[in-house]
Amino acid sequence: MPTTYTLKPHVDNPPVDLSVVASLSRPEKAKWLLAYDLEGSTEPIIFPKPSSLSRGGDLWQETCFEFFVRHPDGEYLECNFSPSGQWACFSFAGYRRGMKKMNLQNDPKILVDSSAGRFRLEVLLDFNGVDLSKYLEPELLISLTIVIKMRDQRYCYYAMNFPDGQADFHHLDGFWKV
Repeated sequence: MPTTYTLKPHVDNPPVDLSVVASLSRPEKAKWLLAYDLEGSTEPIIFPKPSSLSRGGDLWQETCFEFFVRHPDGEYLECNFSPSGQWACFSFAGYRRGMKKMNLQNDPKILVDSSAGRFRLEVLLDFNGVDLSKYLEPELLISLTIVIKMRDQRYCYYAMNFPDGQADFHHLDGFWKV
């Protein structure tokens, strides 16, 4: 059964009439099922168009849905998912240091469903075949976040929690226990 989280807007976001909910479940130990739901004023949001590419770069410069999973020792993973179907995953040795591109045996499956005033992105993330045994442990911290690029070129940030100051999805204050 998925666990659902209401994502909060960052205090410096431009005003937007939008509610954001994300859910997370683990159908298998090495698989994560993520869903992000936006409801409200979605018209001002730029959603990247579908692309034939699977792996992407700098996805956070556009509307991007993110998932972080952190081990208690400080190492963590960051996975970015675009409505275009592109994705990127990285491992970090510690807070914003030691970043390495992760290769996944299976591309994440990204599904998009949208209608007036509603947008949903679902991701099946499969870590099978990747040596991430420490991230299969039950004492993990997670963070579900979204970067939204608006038509006026401003950005909105949503997360489970934010540290004081600027939006920083890598900061420990944004993570919750699974």
